Amino acid sequence: MKRLHCLILDDEPLAVDVIENYLQRLDGVDIQRCENAVEAFKMLQTETFDIIFLDIEMPFLTGIELLKAVKKPPAVIITTAYRDYAVESFELEVLDYLVKPISFPRFMKAFERAIRYTADRDNSIENSEAGGDYIFLKVDRKLLRVAVTDILYIESLKDYIKVKTADNTYVSYQSLSSITEKLPADKFIRIHRSFTIALDKINTIEGNFVTIDNALIPISREQKQDLLKKMRR
Repeated sequence: MKRLHCLILDDEPLAVDVIENYLQRLDGVDIQRCENAVEAFKMLQTETFDIIFLDIEMPFLTGIELLKAVKKPPAVIITTAYRDYAVESFELEVLDYLVKPISFPRFMKAFERAIRYTADRDNSIENSEAGGDYIFLKVDRKLLRVAVTDILYIESLKDYIKVKTADNTYVSYQSLSSITEKLPADKFIRIHRSFTIALDKINTIEGNFVTIDNALIPISREQKQDLLKKMRR
């Protein structure tokens, strides 16, 4: 297994010490510390990390604001003293949300989830070029080739996605964001935090919903205008 490059970001040195101590008990982990979110933002522009342990309440830039500012964040595990940000954090597709004080067993549960996530991400086979004819999905420890033209829509199921075709339904361990990035942008659009759809498979658009193959799929207010613009084209 490849070495994991981890970033610990927290403005409290003692909190960084705790996570660093936990990581030092494990093999195959490289650790970098940072106590300033602005500095961490600069690091994320020039370095590649597999996992970031991210505090929320920090001066100048909060962990949530940092996460929104980074285009393609690594696997993110929140480490915070506050429970109030859990819903917003999971909407940003963090892998786990740890509330301080963090026990080692709870830390390990989150870390194992991050290992699975990074392994599946690295093992996924990218299309040879944008707009390829197919994608590969890891399903039940097998890589299955799925034709892009067969995909009706994709639904987020927390840590998994459900890919619906006319004939089959596939469940794969990856995020909706990562699979959407592999699909042709002129043929697919993410219309909701939980759904990406194929534009040419839409049957109707009514109010804040589309129908595809008898499935009623919600459209977020933010994405409705983008959807209508693409449909006009």
